[in-house]
Amino acid sequence: MKEIFLFELKYRLRRPATYIYIFLMFVIPLLLAVFSDSSTAQFTNSPNAIIGVLGGMSMLGLFFYAAIMGVAVYRDEDHKTAQTYFTFPITEKSYILGRFFGSFAIVTLMNVAAMVGAIIGFVLGALLDRPDYGTYTAFNFASYFWPFLYFMMFNAFFIGSLFFSLMTFFKRMSILYLGGIILLILTIASSQLLASLDTEWLSVYVDPFGETAHGYLTKYWSIDELNTTQLSLTGKLAINRLLWLGISLVIFFTTLFRFSYKGFLNSSKKKKSVESNEAYVPAAISEKINQVFTEKSRWENLLSLSKIEFLSIVKETVFVILIVIGVIVAGFITYQSNQTYGTPSLPLTRYMVSQISGGISLFSVIILVLYAGEAVHRTRKNKTFEFYDALPVSNLTLYVSKIVALIGVAIVLTLLNVVVGMLYQTFSGYFNYELGMYLTYNFSNIFPSYLMTLLLAFFIHVLVNNKFLGHFLVIVIYIGLPLLFGLAFKTSNPLVIFGETPGGFLSDLNGFGHYMVGEFWLNLYWILFTCILATIGIVFWNRGFYSSAKERLRIAKSRFSGKITALAVFFLLAFGAVGGYAYYNLKVLNQLEDGNYAEKLNAEAEKKYGKYIDKPHLQVIALKAFIDIYPKERSVNAKGEFTVTNKFNVPIDTLLMELKFPIADTKIEQVLYNGQELKPFLKDEAYRLFMYKLPATLQPKDTAQLVIKTSASTHGFSNDRETAILDNGSFFTDAIFPSFHYDRALTDNGVRKKYGLEELDYLNAPRTDSIALKKNLFNEDGDYMSFEATVSTSKDQIAIAPGTLIKKWDKGERAYYNYKLEDKTDYFFSFVSAAYAVEKGTWTAPSGKKVSIEIYHSPKHKKNLSYFIKGAKVALDYNSENFYEYPYSVLRIIEFPAHSNYAQSFATTIPYSEDFGFVADFSGAQTYNYAFRVTSHEVAHQWWGHIVTPSKTSGANIISETLAEYASLMTMKQEYGENGIKSFLKNSLDTYLRGRQFSFKPERSLMNVETGQYIWYEKGSMVMYDLQDVLGEDVVNRGLKSFLEAYKYNQKGYYATSEDLYNALYAVTPDSLKYKVDDGFKEIVLYENRVMSAKTKKLETGKWETTFTVNSKKIYYDDNGKEKSVDDKKNLVDVGLFGEDTTNDEGVTIKNPLYFKLDWLKAGDNTITAITDEKPLKAGIDPYNKLIDRNSDDNLLSVEE
Repeated sequence: MKEIFLFELKYRLRRPATYIYIFLMFVIPLLLAVFSDSSTAQFTNSPNAIIGVLGGMSMLGLFFYAAIMGVAVYRDEDHKTAQTYFTFPITEKSYILGRFFGSFAIVTLMNVAAMVGAIIGFVLGALLDRPDYGTYTAFNFASYFWPFLYFMMFNAFFIGSLFFSLMTFFKRMSILYLGGIILLILTIASSQLLASLDTEWLSVYVDPFGETAHGYLTKYWSIDELNTTQLSLTGKLAINRLLWLGISLVIFFTTLFRFSYKGFLNSSKKKKSVESNEAYVPAAISEKINQVFTEKSRWENLLSLSKIEFLSIVKETVFVILIVIGVIVAGFITYQSNQTYGTPSLPLTRYMVSQISGGISLFSVIILVLYAGEAVHRTRKNKTFEFYDALPVSNLTLYVSKIVALIGVAIVLTLLNVVVGMLYQTFSGYFNYELGMYLTYNFSNIFPSYLMTLLLAFFIHVLVNNKFLGHFLVIVIYIGLPLLFGLAFKTSNPLVIFGETPGGFLSDLNGFGHYMVGEFWLNLYWILFTCILATIGIVFWNRGFYSSAKERLRIAKSRFSGKITALAVFFLLAFGAVGGYAYYNLKVLNQLEDGNYAEKLNAEAEKKYGKYIDKPHLQVIALKAFIDIYPKERSVNAKGEFTVTNKFNVPIDTLLMELKFPIADTKIEQVLYNGQELKPFLKDEAYRLFMYKLPATLQPKDTAQLVIKTSASTHGFSNDRETAILDNGSFFTDAIFPSFHYDRALTDNGVRKKYGLEELDYLNAPRTDSIALKKNLFNEDGDYMSFEATVSTSKDQIAIAPGTLIKKWDKGERAYYNYKLEDKTDYFFSFVSAAYAVEKGTWTAPSGKKVSIEIYHSPKHKKNLSYFIKGAKVALDYNSENFYEYPYSVLRIIEFPAHSNYAQSFATTIPYSEDFGFVADFSGAQTYNYAFRVTSHEVAHQWWGHIVTPSKTSGANIISETLAEYASLMTMKQEYGENGIKSFLKNSLDTYLRGRQFSFKPERSLMNVETGQYIWYEKGSMVMYDLQDVLGEDVVNRGLKSFLEAYKYNQKGYYATSEDLYNALYAVTPDSLKYKVDDGFKEIVLYENRVMSAKTKKLETGKWETTFTVNSKKIYYDDNGKEKSVDDKKNLVDVGLFGEDTTNDEGVTIKNPLYFKLDWLKAGDNTITAITDEKPLKAGIDPYNKLIDRNSDDNLLSVEE
């Protein structure tokens, strides 16, 4: 063994490729580490961040592990030395052990190089003065060693054992590829499984690399734990690592004990027989050999060779297996992805073309990269190159035939996307195939990416003449370079990142939209680039025996004929012309923000205009808007007639205006102040900020008339999706008019420090700031105001703005709509235009007033309208009965294209993404109806956000979002019962706990939160649900009603704060329960509740007596998630016994409580005895997840008899 081991080691150390692999394994983690940054409060070089780099390297190192371990034994077969070796006095086991560990020593050296690279990279990163890259902690070797051991070495041993075994027994490189792809599939599957609460437990066992298992282990860790906890084999991670180590050992010992010299040689003979059939030898030789080489014969040769190449790929068993695997994975990904809140969507063609293509495309790219390498190296692998290269055909014909064959494969793979998508729809019972959309999307989007991929891969393989290195370099260009550009240069410029295009989206309302133009030109740009490479590749084509690098360069120079030069020049000129045109569109006509441009611009702006932050400015108290939308031209003209006032105690003599509309070419056309035209004395075109001197100072409480005309136009194609103005489905806000104040744009303290700006503890002013109290959170430019709008659009569309429709008329090819709000509202409006169908319903208010509920939707989307209407009615009922009657006579839900997946509430209008319930398939849902739930949430904003608007102070957003979530939860409880909303509360708990580690600022309490949606939505809803559960729903609603009555319509002259909300709830809470309000609003509290044991016995009466022990612990944490103290007082916690769950008509799981009690539990163990009529199956503590419990999986336990 020793001799074989040393021979293998020396052989590898003599090979230049070995040092290339080691260098790459060193330099890649070095670059990843040095350019790593942290957008959260986690240290840039935290133990968790280091795991991300080194764990990722063990996956990326798969290529090198394959190159070293996969050919250790196979090399003797390939070099025809096996029979010689096997005559030596070496046992079979010594032979295998020597080969394996000699190769594994090199793999270990590569992994050590990766660890050293990561260490140097992070140390360099810490030494560089780059505050925007995050905060670094002290060096700790353990942070590197444990990931090196548990991830890199464990994975190397598993991958090495697998590849070593596959090539030892099968001796086919395609089987090696197949093994690698199966590992990739398992990784994809594990990440998909981890995304669902129902399947995340399974992800731990499926993941071969351990990354998903580590994600499962750390999913609820705090920032403090991520920053300080070293990797260790505990919990699910230990199970994963030991499981796959065990599989590795099984593979290794199977290879060790089953290998035999005889078997190896016999399989080699069989392999030769197979390879002889694969060789490029004609089936029959013509008696008469044609020696005339005309243009026609050259084309015939090209077609003949292309056919042979094409069939050699598509007929290969492994190719078919890869296709089958790709189809299965695509189906799995589509099924998993085509869901929202656990509810599947209809398998629309626009979903299929992206989801199926996205699933299969990964495998298609892998196939093209692998077979590009095979096309280059096949004849040398099967020893037919001497015959093949001696054929009487030109280099160009041989070269192009392989590319043509690969293009044929790309076409097959593109059509496969279509076939699989249609089959998925058919099996799902959906038959509206939309073949035109399939073909357009796949051949304008997918096929060009395949084409540039195969040309790039083919060129690289021709150039480097090393299959594994070639594969790796392609991956680096595809993944590594975009990552490097993003980390090092902060750019996503499609002109420099290979294969990048502006991107777009498909929509039932807007179709392909305007995005096809940009896609076409950028795809053409990169295809031409790869054509240049492919042309250069012609002269480097290896024909005959391999030459040295120097000889290849000499031959390449001699091959640069006039035709090849002309072809290269043509592609180069075309590439330059297309690139110039693309640059003109992206950069000249539009604002391609590259690198840190926006960051620098915002920093410079704050230095110039920061003095205007929180300064008094004009505020709007009335607005008449005139909006002209031109869908086909994708432009809009706007005129606003404002009545403005000075609410502050100091005179105002300057008008500041900043344009924030998301279209590059947005202009202020005219400004009139009390009829007098104003010209700016300061024009900052780059930042789009302008300042005007008022003709006369506006004194406190005085008003003035202000007229502003603006325009926004789109030009060419942009790197921005520009969703505000679309062919069908325009949706934009009052940002079409300029704001009257300056707000800082940079909030990350690291970025601020980089540019010498003051660091911020809080983004908004404290709750005692008198100026901030006079500004509302959503738009500080307006007070409660009257609103009227006249909106025009093309005649085939409907234009919508907040308010009651007063009048509609047509003029030429334009349609005009006049809307007016019946009551005052906050300055927060939307404007929408599309070709809609309209569904109407009616709701009757408690006073008897009739309110029209209108749904403006795509004519294709009729299926789920009743759920939206029901959600609106229930929300109108609940909020009107408990808080304040809905003040308007209309409520509209308006569908907009699927560029985003959200809904947003404006006064009387709720724009709603078409992907957010309109196309959901609720017939197969097994959870709550999210169209109903989200609608009830957005309708609740008419009260919590519009009738009561939060101030621009710290923590105030909970008034809008937390209370809307609470109202929505109450409608859900009303709809499904308390026993039916466990899944929602469980998801809220999961989202909150996961979100804690992604905050870019330390976690604030609910009362002080500013940036964490996971706090004001998920935590807020749980806090409020727990309060109504303990205090009573009526008590909580009484407190909220008093809060609303006090602060509605800004009647106090200042807007509400989170402390005002806290005080209102605190006032209705009994003394014994005030700790609940404090815990929810002022503290960060996590429980650790679990059931310790549960036993039951049947009594003589036929009833069941159950004794169960529960353990309860309540812990207080600081902003970084570090434990402060453990509560030793009693707390109110639910305990219960449950029978078998049931399911309602909508598929929602309903708990079946046999015994249920809200009980005062002491800290530690509590033993409870209960008698029930039925035999309990589960015992639980906080079984509905009302409390924030760090590990709620142990809150239920099966009852033993």
